[in-house]
Amino acid sequence: MTEKKTREPSEKPVKVVLHRLAGTKKAQEVSLLVGSLYEKGKRVTVFLSDSGRAAILDEWLWVRAQHPFIPHVLWNGHGEVEDPVVVVAGTLANPNGATVLVIGDHIADQREASGFSEIHDFVTASPEDEGKRKAWEDAGFKVEERRGVTGKGPG
Repeated sequence: MTEKKTREPSEKPVKVVLHRLAGTKKAQEVSLLVGSLYEKGKRVTVFLSDSGRAAILDEWLWVRAQHPFIPHVLWNGHGEVEDPVVVVAGTLANPNGATVLVIGDHIADQREASGFSEIHDFVTASPEDEGKRKAWEDAGFKVEERRGVTGKGPG
């Protein structure tokens, strides 16, 4: 059993959706987006840079989500999983063969996400989010901006 399912980068440009948020908190918006993607039948990997943030999101998905229960697992870094939603911390992986990546905070190298066909990232007023659009574009991704999780068009 391999520890990570990978996909070859697609021929067409991968779509990155940047969700602009008014505040600096992301857990609720990430959980709402993940719930919406799950309801559409998509397999999702949610990436967070550290285990503390991953645990906070895991809690949101279990008890605070405004959707019905979202089957998910907080990945332990070993093996493949069948859950439709997987929360991954530290090193980007795709243990459930997801086509959609949701980034809960930041990713060091955007090119690592090229194996996903759809990517969602969040931009807040936090200094850590400055320059995200340029970073995605510089890595060769097509970027679309939306207001919030459900909003249309640039903010």
